Amino acid sequence: MSRFFGVLRHEFNMSMRRPGLWIAYGLLFIFYSVTVMYPVPDEKVTILTDKQIWQYAGQMAFTFNLFLPVMVGILSADRLLRDFRVSVRELQESTPLHLVEYTLGKYFGVLLASLTPVLIWLWLITGLFIAFGNAPIEFFFTMTLAFLAIMVPAFAFVTAFSLACPLIMPLRVYQILFTGYWFWGNYINPEFFPTLNGTLLTVSGMYAYQGFFGGFINAVDPLQYSAADATLNLIVLALCIVAVMVVLNMYLQWQSRRA
Repeated sequence: MSRFFGVLRHEFNMSMRRPGLWIAYGLLFIFYSVTVMYPVPDEKVTILTDKQIWQYAGQMAFTFNLFLPVMVGILSADRLLRDFRVSVRELQESTPLHLVEYTLGKYFGVLLASLTPVLIWLWLITGLFIAFGNAPIEFFFTMTLAFLAIMVPAFAFVTAFSLACPLIMPLRVYQILFTGYWFWGNYINPEFFPTLNGTLLTVSGMYAYQGFFGGFINAVDPLQYSAADATLNLIVLALCIVAVMVVLNMYLQWQSRRA
């Protein structure tokens, strides 16, 4: 267990020290702050009811999922591949570090590094909402729940595939294909083009947004997904993550035997 936390801590620190991570996050945070957050105080929007608090928190998290997971997938795609390129993996195989400890430590280290700046930023803008009088103090709690239910599953799903897939295809090819997949599989209307959107493999957070947070404020259309649908969606995504990590371990074991 100590070796697992050692790998996790090392990967977290390495990821957090990457200038590219902070530049990419900074640009997206500025974009979202200007286009999504900035008009709210000027319009004096006040969230009054409990239902509106939940809906607005879900709406914010769902909106942030449009671009942030794309950046996470692109940035995390080289984290496992890098160990092979600089021959670090060969050195690790000569230590008592078990393969499962290594892969899980890398996975959770990269995932936590991608989530930490987002959570801090969400808490900051939530604090501004409360300070401006646009939301009651309970909004802090609902925004944190929206982060856990909508954004964390998307980041976890993306990180798992971004660690594994570049081992079997060129890095740049994966980054391009992944970007296309994200918008095709989560935001294209299935009535106009075949897509994974609307199935239990949807990663955008729409299931949790509607099932747990009530969907868009003042929406006239009935909700498509219930809390049971959202729970099933999260279970399916979790099973996909577990499957990817199992296959990744099997692939690395096969590579070790070949060597």
